[in-house]
Amino acid sequence: MEKKKIAIVGLGVIGGSLGMALVASGKYHVVGIDRDPLTLQVAQETSAVSEVTPDCCEGVSGAQVVFLAVPIGEIFKVARKIKDSVSPSAVITDVGSTKELVVAELEEIFSSRFVGGHPMTGSEYAGIRGADRYLFENALYVLTPTPCTDPAALAVVEGIASEIGARVLCLSPQEHDLIVATVSHLPHLLAVALMYHAGRLASGHPETLLLAAGGFRDVTRVAAGHSLIWRDIYASNRDYIINTCRQFRGLLEEMEQRLEEGNYEALVAVMEEARREREKIPLKIRGFLPAVYEVVVTVPDRPGSIANVTGILGERGINIVDIEILRVREGDGGTIRLAFAKEAEAELALRALREKGVIAKRR
Repeated sequence: MEKKKIAIVGLGVIGGSLGMALVASGKYHVVGIDRDPLTLQVAQETSAVSEVTPDCCEGVSGAQVVFLAVPIGEIFKVARKIKDSVSPSAVITDVGSTKELVVAELEEIFSSRFVGGHPMTGSEYAGIRGADRYLFENALYVLTPTPCTDPAALAVVEGIASEIGARVLCLSPQEHDLIVATVSHLPHLLAVALMYHAGRLASGHPETLLLAAGGFRDVTRVAAGHSLIWRDIYASNRDYIINTCRQFRGLLEEMEQRLEEGNYEALVAVMEEARREREKIPLKIRGFLPAVYEVVVTVPDRPGSIANVTGILGERGINIVDIEILRVREGDGGTIRLAFAKEAEAELALRALREKGVIAKRR
């Protein structure tokens, strides 16, 4: 059976990961399109695509589905450029982080064949080298159809998203942008502000960053993201982000007021409500921050201790996505945090380490 041709314009983390997942399925001939020769080379070497080209018009020609996986700041230019090269029956979709502006503009160009999309997943790493064929597993993939959207085109994108392991959720473009302003864009702004504030404090108190491990490091993880990509996200969702910032600032000022008054019971009430709300967040669904399943290991203070731990996991084929030394006491030992991409891997790691007599527990 002839494979369906899919073109992916932009081979960064999302585009590259999408290509890997589609190629691995064996059902698609994937054309990868990118301006960077090195990116195209790596994409071929890692089986992220079936073929490559730097020419977006040539690449999309004859494709049944076209994914626009370029930064939001470039998406309109690329869409206009390929308009006359895509097949009249082709389905076009994007993977951008904001939707209202993108959907309005691209429906003008592609009409009912365009389906707005946003896979709610990502990586701390940039570019094709950060691509992962399992990136979409259990991730929410938001689609934003409008009254203009062709139901058949929507069904095509829904099918592909499901095939790569994602869970599809349909929202209006407006509702999507309102929600992500709170759960994605504001957290990034806060992470940047926290890190910036800590950096300024560190200029006079050098020990600041030594203490900024654990929770602070986790909270500010997204501040390491690509600043130009985030600039475009802020610009394309400006109004929703501003409104969200104002609402959050009001809440922060209320909490500050309670501190000034010494009304700690009111603060406890807010914290308890926040705790209850956090417990409602699904554990099995990945979001913007890649899922992290952790195992904490206690090791003796002697050469080769960490190598022993990683060796045990390596022998079982268990991949560690992050490792951090949490505590070390000279002559006594220390605690190491190991992070895994999947919960099943964390459980396998826990069993493997315990079988070898290593003190380990889930975090």
